[in-house]
Amino acid sequence: MGRAPTVSEPQGLNLGSTSFFDGFSGPPGWSYLGEVRYSTADSIKNADGSTNSAFRHPRVDSFTWINHLAYASPWHLAGGTLGFNVIVPLTWLHGSFDQPGASLSGGGTALGDVTFGPQLQYAPILGSSGQPLFVQRFEFDVIAPTGQYKHNADLNQSSGYFSLNPYWAASLFPLPKVEISWRLHYLYNFRNHDPAASYPLAFEGQPVSDTRAGQAAWINFTTSYALTPSLHVGVNGYFFRQLADNRINGTSVAGREQVLGIGPGLFWQMTRTQAMWLNAYTETAVRNRTRNSLILQAQIATSF
Repeated sequence: MGRAPTVSEPQGLNLGSTSFFDGFSGPPGWSYLGEVRYSTADSIKNADGSTNSAFRHPRVDSFTWINHLAYASPWHLAGGTLGFNVIVPLTWLHGSFDQPGASLSGGGTALGDVTFGPQLQYAPILGSSGQPLFVQRFEFDVIAPTGQYKHNADLNQSSGYFSLNPYWAASLFPLPKVEISWRLHYLYNFRNHDPAASYPLAFEGQPVSDTRAGQAAWINFTTSYALTPSLHVGVNGYFFRQLADNRINGTSVAGREQVLGIGPGLFWQMTRTQAMWLNAYTETAVRNRTRNSLILQAQIATSF
């Protein structure tokens, strides 16, 4: 006898990875954004936000090195400048669980899923003295299941399926030293024809042929204040909500995910061609997913 698989949203989504001044992209030509991100999850939440008692003292740690290569072209379309992005993550995963109790197997270090897609960056709207008032960008990304995916593991670097992830990023400058940015995402997931689990799978007495995570939307949001022209401090956050039920063998099943992350952040314009972001988050209002008690990340962007 088998059990129903756990259906979850893709690994490595941009939940707070981008923050301050997100409406801008790099100058014409090539840019590289390198990010390191550490997270530690110490509980697994049910649909009502309560802790899943099947797991005793769970802990899931991850460390990801994200390599983001961006190109801003000289070509224009619909009033914006065309560009292209490729993101390749390398992820270490480790889970530990006290016994007796449920556990999740898998982990290790491996490549995650590649994200790629075109973007359309618009020039800033300027005020009377030449300062930026508003700037925005649109992008249409594809998340491809290129990472490590083990059929008999619960913790994988890859989701095992394709996803479409368009977004709208913008930055607003309501006051001379104040910046507000957001990135509004939509997520559409395709079927996973090889669901992974460390236990035998079955659903309603039948073999499991495919699963599908429900559509979702989320927003990354920030606001910052300029201590100096090059140094900004502020608050960064994200709110993710799954909009549609998951499916197993085409049948809808409960398990919509939700999470709110929030914390402090810093932006430093190091040189004309280099910038740094430092961000920290803790999660609350978590439903049907692991809760990260702490996320720390650092990102440096370099334009060539």
